Amino acid sequence: MSRVAFGLMFSFALFACGRTEPVRYSFDGGNEDGDFAARKPDGGVDCIDGELALLSARPVVMLVLDRSSSMNQNFAGTGDSKWDGLRTALHQALPPWTSSIELGALFFPSVTSNACNVGVSVDLAPALENVPAVLAKLDAASPAGSTPTALALDRAAVALTSRRTAGSARAVVLATDGAPDCNAALNPRTCACVSSSGACTANRCLDDTRTIGRLSTMAASGIPTWIIGLRGDSDALFVSVLNRMAEAGGKPRVGGTQQFYSASSESEVELALTTIRQQVGRCRYLTPSAPDLGGSIELQLEGDLIPYDLTQTEGWSWVDADNGELALHGRACDRAEALTIEALRVIVRCAL
Repeated sequence: MSRVAFGLMFSFALFACGRTEPVRYSFDGGNEDGDFAARKPDGGVDCIDGELALLSARPVVMLVLDRSSSMNQNFAGTGDSKWDGLRTALHQALPPWTSSIELGALFFPSVTSNACNVGVSVDLAPALENVPAVLAKLDAASPAGSTPTALALDRAAVALTSRRTAGSARAVVLATDGAPDCNAALNPRTCACVSSSGACTANRCLDDTRTIGRLSTMAASGIPTWIIGLRGDSDALFVSVLNRMAEAGGKPRVGGTQQFYSASSESEVELALTTIRQQVGRCRYLTPSAPDLGGSIELQLEGDLIPYDLTQTEGWSWVDADNGELALHGRACDRAEALTIEALRVIVRCAL
């Protein structure tokens, strides 16, 4: 069992007993041989005793952009294609990202004769000052093929996981106009088919379960996904699937009737991108020391102890404990943003 799981169990036990004051977040347990260090991934944060300053986590974002053939269709009630609207919105929204966010991109499907193909790697690995390269790739692309969303998310997750560093907060922004498909393992005789014409094939079956599973796994490993849905005329199934995908990705839209960022025009795509930019990396921090088994960590803001928050609504929680990445929630987040980073401290006690 991971140390995150042990920490959650510990916190739950204290709150279940009626204790509501801030508590110290401790680890206990281990694997079969009791050696936690053997389970830490490359680049994991070591345990160092003492009071230490937190660091702001720089966002590392993969844009996962749907370029399937349906992107040639117009936005609902307009004469503008969804692809042209997305491209124009990205040209308007991305320049402010260039020096503050490490940006990468993946366009799916890949440009091959296989409508479901996704390349073995992303089109652009995340980097600062990458906006011109992303926009150049965008301008050179055009819509074609199906919607292999789960495979595209796999590639994005691999690219971000390889960026396990002590200075980054990883995330995905997925912009898509169609329900996911391209799962050859599905049964076309029993599945929900995304094609409205002709006989259904396995690759035209709705691949919602696999895609939602990918998003849930990514979110659980510290890689949330914001979802922008580009709206057409006939998309009742699309709306239902995108709502569930947004919930699974861990960053549903706050307010309104839809969980994803719905966009029916170029201006709405740009607004969604601007809103997401304000949230990516918000109140995400990194500690240079993370407790080992039997150790503990306290988080302080201007000397006040901030409680560990199992519900992620107030206090703090781990995003990726092995990477030393954590997040503040609710009033703790608002308060921290109004102060200098020096106001946030951690006190780590390693096991004897």
